[in-house]
Amino acid sequence: MSKPTTVAEIREAFLGFFEAKGHLRLDSDSLIPSNDPTLLFTGAGMNQFKDEFLGKGRDMQRVTTSQKCIRVPDLENVGATPRHHTFFEMLGNFSFGDYFKKETIPWEWEFFTEVLGWDPKRFVVSIFEDDDEAFKLWNEVVGLDAERIYRLGEKENFWPSSAPSKGPNGVCGPCSEIYWDSEPDEPFPSNEGLAALPDRFVEVGNCVFMQFDRKDGGALEPLPNKNIDVGLGLERLAAVAQNAVNNFETDLFKPCLDVLQELTGREYVTDSADGVRMRRISDHARAVFFCIADGAVPARDGRGYVVRKILRRAVRDGIEMGIDKNFLSELLPCFQSTMGQHYDELISHQDTIVAMCDGEEARFRDVYNTGIERLGVEIAALREQNATVFPGEIAFELHDTFGFPLDTTVVVVRDAGLSVDEDAFDAAMQEQKKRAREGSDISGDVFSQSLSSQLKEVGVSQTEFVGYDCFSVDSSVLAFSLESGLAQNINEGDRCAVLLDTTPFYAEGGGQVGDNGMLSIDNKEVFRVEQTVQNDGFYLHTGVALANLSVGAAVTAVIDLDNRQLTQSHHTATHLLHAAMKEILGAHVNQAGSKVSPKGLRFDYTHPQSLGREVVAQIEECVTSEIFNATDLDIHISSLEEAKASGVTALFGEKYGDQVRVVAVPGFSNELCGGCHVKNTGSVGMFRILSDRALSSGVRRIEAVASYLALDAMNSERKVLAELEAELKTPAAKLIEKVTALKADLRRAKATKAVEVPAADEVLGSLDFEIGDFASKHFGDLEADELRKIADSLKGKCEQQVLLLTGGNENDVPFCFLVQKGSGHKAGDLAKQFGKLIGGGGGGRPDFAQGKGSDGSNLPDKVENLFAAITS
Repeated sequence: MSKPTTVAEIREAFLGFFEAKGHLRLDSDSLIPSNDPTLLFTGAGMNQFKDEFLGKGRDMQRVTTSQKCIRVPDLENVGATPRHHTFFEMLGNFSFGDYFKKETIPWEWEFFTEVLGWDPKRFVVSIFEDDDEAFKLWNEVVGLDAERIYRLGEKENFWPSSAPSKGPNGVCGPCSEIYWDSEPDEPFPSNEGLAALPDRFVEVGNCVFMQFDRKDGGALEPLPNKNIDVGLGLERLAAVAQNAVNNFETDLFKPCLDVLQELTGREYVTDSADGVRMRRISDHARAVFFCIADGAVPARDGRGYVVRKILRRAVRDGIEMGIDKNFLSELLPCFQSTMGQHYDELISHQDTIVAMCDGEEARFRDVYNTGIERLGVEIAALREQNATVFPGEIAFELHDTFGFPLDTTVVVVRDAGLSVDEDAFDAAMQEQKKRAREGSDISGDVFSQSLSSQLKEVGVSQTEFVGYDCFSVDSSVLAFSLESGLAQNINEGDRCAVLLDTTPFYAEGGGQVGDNGMLSIDNKEVFRVEQTVQNDGFYLHTGVALANLSVGAAVTAVIDLDNRQLTQSHHTATHLLHAAMKEILGAHVNQAGSKVSPKGLRFDYTHPQSLGREVVAQIEECVTSEIFNATDLDIHISSLEEAKASGVTALFGEKYGDQVRVVAVPGFSNELCGGCHVKNTGSVGMFRILSDRALSSGVRRIEAVASYLALDAMNSERKVLAELEAELKTPAAKLIEKVTALKADLRRAKATKAVEVPAADEVLGSLDFEIGDFASKHFGDLEADELRKIADSLKGKCEQQVLLLTGGNENDVPFCFLVQKGSGHKAGDLAKQFGKLIGGGGGGRPDFAQGKGSDGSNLPDKVENLFAAITS
């Protein structure tokens, strides 16, 4: 029987091996951590088991997984080194207070040497310098020669790294790393004075023995229940199994490298610059596809910013290899073929992934061209100032915002006769890496107790939710949670969360806001519930105490029924909207986020272009038609497999258990959903779309209302229409014709009006505002073109260091800045600042910049505030 060599074979061999040893096989957790809001991404197999490691989670002792992971602090190394990735799979076996070292070490050895069939003579291992138990197991039980067992310090062989001396406090322990020797004919290095093993040894596994609880001062107290966390990098195993020189020249990435060669017309060569680019594109494309499939979409901040940055780096490499069209989404089938069988989200969310990648790539190509222009402007300005050094901060901004690698900037700048301040660039890069690690590394206590863990520890039971059909219920207070911690009593006026044994309050989740309402005793209101959230099955009713209250009190919990009914109408309307958009726009439309509340609904969806009034009206009519059909909803519990077989829509970025709740409008909509709904579509009443706008490339947002709020919206529109009829003295049916005629009259008036640009002396002699070397002048109703003409006439004649010219009216304010060389100010930066003050934006060169805003109210005060700020 042949040994496992492909990625799929190795993954299945590992999971099957540990299943046979009594481990529960679990699916990978999402890349968006399900139980740790402090992490941007899931970065290790153990992330989803923090409660289990503390003995307070699910009832399980042995688990095995193949976990999807993202790590980004070493982004610059991806593609340039043999083994760095942003996205990778971590094979893991875990023990929660069950087996320990004497089982772990022989099992891992058995997997490598017997299941995979690797040569035992090619392995070396490292252990913590004081871990004699691990040494004995490797040497006497496994049979590894002593010269192949390296004792290393706490930096290399303790988890977390250097925990004994540097912390953090919490669960920790020594580790033993398993290495494959890529140069078996070379002599072994001496252990004496060795801080880390050389690169010839490829780390293929790491066994963490969690046996201590670190306390203040570095004291390591033995844990009563010891845990095991083993991680094996799947891509590294494939490279060794296939005798590849790096992780990319394996069956996993080969299809992608083949497509890139076709797209570029260039040959993949391992040690070439194009080879680095192709590897980087392959890695980054896979990372982006999986992130989007798990709901982490490109955005301006947070994890969305990381996804956007990774995507842009891949596209930039494509541009530099001559790909002049969108190409990233063309790589998706490569990973569907090698990974789609195990991760079906790459297939089920294909339309979403393609739409988002195409939109984001098209947008970045425009940004990249802008960056080229920006680089040219900066160089020109520096030449005018006789500068010889290109600022590293600007080089980093070009790298971070526009995707320019430092080496590209260095070449362009060198050709212009300048040099880049690479030290400043490196400082900015290190600061960014620090921010990235703060979002992905473990800080503070390794396993800081979550609220749910504290509640379990004191014996509080999880809450029973009965609120789908019951809106008022008698209940008992189990606990209070204040900022200071858990409490037995609260006083009138305290803000806190109340935990009940039974509740009708829906906890925020699945896009639906939590219920509000009241807790009462004998018809006396004792606690106003303002919001309800859930933490691992514990429902937290947050709000303010209206009377003194103690644990054990018998209360009546009543939700705000009016708000709930509106929320239910909006939630059902969201499902109808989703189905209508798929029907009208196509199957590529997927939900990318939503919020339903008593005030309305917000629906984010994937689509590459604006809808237009006619399509919006068509969607609105489709939803309204389904409302008028007055169809009873079919809400039931099903297995996930049965639900998928029935064609149910599984929402983008959501993770489901084996049992799911299906909400169907028979013949029209069929979704997995845990939220609250009306019983019949007719109860939604009315539906009105208020707006449709772009959120990011390939993602748009619709806002809408239902029930009587839709009627309110229509009445408001009717009122505006009536006011227009009165103002223009025209019936509604002829308003468009009237407005068209007025616009034509305005164009003719503008064409015949001669704009007189005042002379430079006249402008400088009638400045509106001066403070030191700063001055401004406002020209009512002048547009941007006229302001530029005035600015041109003032060049070389203005004594002030900074001159601001404004025009337009209260609702439309064009402006421009003139800045003298050597003033220490940059017109572009000032334009950005002033643009924000007036509800707009701006930018430009250091000596001249312009912009526009829509809020000209109190304009003189805003000018004065700007000048005061930059002179203080």
